[in-house]
Formats: sequence, C-alpha cells, structure tokens
Amino acid sequence: MKHTKTPLRFIAASLLAFVFCYSASAATVEKISIAGKPVTIKVPDQPAPGKPWLWVGEFPGQLKAFQEGLVEKGWHVVYVGVSNQFGSHQAMEVWEKVYKEMHGQRGLSAKPALLGISRGGLYGTAWTRLHPDRVSVLYLDNGVCDIRSWPAGFPLTKQGKGSPKDWELCKAEIGYASDAEAGEKAAKPCDGMLPAIRAGVLLISCHGTGDSVVPYEDNAAPLVKMWQDNGGRLKLFPKEGADHHPHGLPDPAPLIEALVLGVSPTY
Repeated sequence: MKHTKTPLRFIAASLLAFVFCYSASAATVEKISIAGKPVTIKVPDQPAPGKPWLWVGEFPGQLKAFQEGLVEKGWHVVYVGVSNQFGSHQAMEVWEKVYKEMHGQRGLSAKPALLGISRGGLYGTAWTRLHPDRVSVLYLDNGVCDIRSWPAGFPLTKQGKGSPKDWELCKAEIGYASDAEAGEKAAKPCDGMLPAIRAGVLLISCHGTGDSVVPYEDNAAPLVKMWQDNGGRLKLFPKEGADHHPHGLPDPAPLIEALVLGVSPTY
C-alpha cells in the first residue's frame, strides 16, 4: 500500500498542474527584435475578427488582468522596448517599423488600441498625432501628456513631483538645450489632436483625481475637454481622490468592455 499512495498523489498533482496551466494560458508569447529593439507579442489562441490588438507604450507588466482579459477575447498584445525615449522622434521611427510588421506582415488591424500608462502616454499621444488614421482607441491610465508636467515638474495648473533625473534624460533625448527651450517648444496635450477626433478615435481616461505625480488637470484633462468640445468619442473612469498608483481598476471588466466596443465601427 505504501507504494501506491505516492504515485497516485503525484498523478493527481500533475493533472491539477496541467489543468491550471492550460486554463491560465490563452496566448503564445513570441519575442522578436525589430530595429534592434526587443518586441513581445502575445498571440491569442483564437484571434478575434479583424485581429484587434493592444499596443502598450510602457510598463508591459502592469494591468496584467486587463491584458489577459483582452487576450482571452482574441486580442494580440504588443510591446516594443523603447523605454526612456519619452515618445521622441527616434522612438516613433521604431514604432513605424513595428507597425509595418504587425499590420503589414502579420495582418493585424490597421487601427490598434494604444495603452499609455504613466509616461507611456507620451508614446500613445505621439503616435496619435502622427497617424490619427492608425488608432482606434487612445487609453490613458494616469498618462503623461505634457513633459512640462512630468518629468519636468513645472508649475502649470497643478505642480507634480517631477523627476529631475528623467527630465535630464528627456531633454537630451528630444534635443532641448535648456528648460526654457523645452518649455517653449514641447508639445502640449492638445497639439495636433483634432484629426484624431475627426477620425473617430475613442479617448479613454482612467485617472486618479488626486494624482500628485502626473496631475490629471495638466495631462489628460485638456484632451478630455477637447474631445468633449468637439463631439469626440469619450469614456472616463475617474477614481475619486486616488493618487498615481495603482493603475487601472480593481475589476478590469469595464475597461475591457470599453476597448472591445471601442474598436467596433458601430460603437
């Protein structure tokens, strides 16, 4: 009898592990390199019609339940590692190549949904300015939309904490010689965004109203007002009194639903 107990327990544990791994995995994770940058692609087992995809600007490890929920609905999730480039021209050159691979070679939708978590908002807004016809949804999650607010920490409507180290990196990346030049030339949140409204881009903002790092008033709020004033598609998820962290919602279902509906032409 002693010899039969261990194998049975082992078999039961193995079966349980197999079932767990099978149910928890709805995607194949593919890792490639484009323009010398690492690209991670979560490929769903059953792609949804039209092959919708989420393009993550920064922090791909955040909002895991949200991303997994989209994958389960047949979405691809894509991230390219151009960290600390703050949505610069150089970063967008890499994004152009990633887009050609995802849409041109792999047949993913011509209009990805963009996810801008914190500084990732700079990538999403930069791409939307360049290609309003290549965006379905611009989802900002406590997203940076103005480098004067973060990382500079300049006093605007509100004053965020800023990040001196990141501010120096940002100026060097974009090519500003001084704070004064950056303050004068930096893109403001609404600059060049009217074509996105006309193209039907859905703007989603999930934000803490008490964000002390990336104040909503100086980042997503001007875009929200612009969308409202011009009849744009808009969905808001304010978190009353919440600070910069945590991102997303405790239950990601409303955000997942907003994106799935947002890519629909009948929304």
